[in-house]
Amino acid sequence: MKYYIITGTSSGIGKALTEAILQEQDSKVIGISRKNVFENENYTHIFADLSETNFINKIEFPEINNNDEIVLINNAGIISEIKRIGDIAKDSIVNGFNVNTIAPLLLINKFIRKYQTSTSKKIILNISSGAGRHTVDAWTVYCASKAAMDMFSENINVEQQFIEENKRFRIYSVAPGVVNTQMQDFIRTAYIEDFSETEKFKNLKERNLLSQPKDIAEKLLELLSNNNLKEVILDIRKL
Repeated sequence: MKYYIITGTSSGIGKALTEAILQEQDSKVIGISRKNVFENENYTHIFADLSETNFINKIEFPEINNNDEIVLINNAGIISEIKRIGDIAKDSIVNGFNVNTIAPLLLINKFIRKYQTSTSKKIILNISSGAGRHTVDAWTVYCASKAAMDMFSENINVEQQFIEENKRFRIYSVAPGVVNTQMQDFIRTAYIEDFSETEKFKNLKERNLLSQPKDIAEKLLELLSNNNLKEVILDIRKL
């Protein structure tokens, strides 16, 4: 049996991943988000707001056997407010880091604690962003919180080298490119006086240069099945 725990399953990449996985035999999904859009016997939903750190108390990971496979996919992410530092609200800063950094790390901490001694195949897939690898005007919180995701992914990978090889987790932090999601809808609503690249993102949509969630989901599932990847920090467009 394959088990997937996925955050942000109500839309975008998370929804597309869940749809693809539920078509597989012997696969179950535990979805974590504020809204449930699935009715499937192999899908279990946990209602949670990832901006509130007490969500972790709701999570109960399944018991697995050594021939099972389990994957944690930290997909949920937000750009809570597109404004420059000095103009951004305090809650937007806190919520941005809670969803993009704190929630994934809390889940990983609990996930590793639960399964470290298991010899099952165990993977942590963090959906990062190219914005965590270069600066973007008015995206300070988003860029910094995604950069943190890259760093904690690399650091956890270092820690796993001190564990017996057959009990280690594989971990990846993957930038998916510019994807046609609700986040992109939100970015295009930013005022030009707050965000100098608003027109650039509008042009990407008008020129049909956005990747589709379904296509990205397929590539991510291919990545999960690849046992030869050694890098932690990845870009889906280069795989």
